[in-house]
Amino acid sequence: MWLLKRKRKQLLFKQNFRGIPTHACPCGSVLLNVKCIFEDGEIVMWFTEAECAMCGALLTAPTPEDYRDAEV
Repeated sequence: MWLLKRKRKQLLFKQNFRGIPTHACPCGSVLLNVKCIFEDGEIVMWFTEAECAMCGALLTAPTPEDYRDAEV
């Protein structure tokens, strides 16, 4: 029972930094939890919704298109 209350409390206070693609969390961590699909040992698709592995903040993961726009 105490574990469920603790989990609910953690969900209420998650920071939401979604919207701007980033490769690092504002807390300083570069380790993100991202859902992806593998095919023949390679990543072929991934979701852009990410979560910081250290603080649990919600982020938008970058894509190759995000970096092409920045170079031009």
